[in-house]
Amino acid sequence: MTWLRNAVVAVLTAFSALAATEASAQTHSAFFLSRSENRNQVHYALRLDEACRPVGTQPVFVYWRMLERGESEVEDLLGVEQPVYGLDGTQQVEATADGWKVRIRLRAFPERPIDITTTASRGPCTVQAWTKVGAHVAQLEHIFVKTSWPFSVDFVRLDGMTPDGSTVTELVRSRD
Repeated sequence: MTWLRNAVVAVLTAFSALAATEASAQTHSAFFLSRSENRNQVHYALRLDEACRPVGTQPVFVYWRMLERGESEVEDLLGVEQPVYGLDGTQQVEATADGWKVRIRLRAFPERPIDITTTASRGPCTVQAWTKVGAHVAQLEHIFVKTSWPFSVDFVRLDGMTPDGSTVTELVRSRD
């Protein structure tokens, strides 16, 4: 029975180590996308360690917040949703003077890179997404997609804030 007790201890130790690793990697949503058809949101989040550094070579990940079912309901993107809401395969991670930057591109807008920055110089970790919104570089807060039946997009609206605090919006019309 000693071998059984040792095996149980080994399994419990492994689970404790795994839980500690998962707990040390925090996730922070940088921005989200919503659609006109329901309240569900697609979030673009960053895995960070306790020092506010991106974890791994692909630290940005995408998931659904299924608000139609409840505030805490989340799901992974489906394979068929990747071309619309997913990221292209490359994530450039680099240190900056204030923290870190991860450059991503959405598959639906590959020509518009988004820089997700992290800073922890003044307390808790701050995560922000930056991209061009209209004629300005702005903190991207939200993307809204107006859809129409059956599978078309009327427009995409980007909402952001410039470094001086001005609100900016850009409408991107569907290319027919």
